[in-house]
Amino acid sequence: MLARMAARLAAPALRAPLARGKSTTGIVGVAVEPNAKAMLSDLYTKTLAALETVPAGSAYRSSVTTMVTERLSIVNGTDDLGKIEAAIGAGQVEELLIQATDELALIPVLVEADAFAAYDGTPASEIYGDLKRRGVALQRHDIPMRQSQDYPVADTVELLAPLEDEEKK
Repeated sequence: MLARMAARLAAPALRAPLARGKSTTGIVGVAVEPNAKAMLSDLYTKTLAALETVPAGSAYRSSVTTMVTERLSIVNGTDDLGKIEAAIGAGQVEELLIQATDELALIPVLVEADAFAAYDGTPASEIYGDLKRRGVALQRHDIPMRQSQDYPVADTVELLAPLEDEEKK
């Protein structure tokens, strides 16, 4: 009974979406998109086409292709936006539209920057040595840390007893 009363008093943005559609996303700046299913399908299809420009062996291409193919099959499998949101599990359909738009915009940027080319530059050991010479402190988790050789220990430091009150005067 208490749960039903709380559901009735909840703000409209927090209530379950109506059968015909929701009135708000509950997210500032993100409006309800009535044509979200068709837009998602279109964006996912364009993303798969854009991924053809990415080298076939790259991990980015394989992971994004897998994700987008799964999401596209979910979107094409049902007309219920609530089921799409639940099956994908990455937010509301409006948020999925933002994510899909951002992913589609990222692909040409990565291709133009040649982000998938093999690195033929300086080996990591030379870079590390150069940074060390310049005094840049790096935290290395693969190298066990040793105590500094310059840190004074009891053998090299003369310890003095504290002065008594009478000796201070």
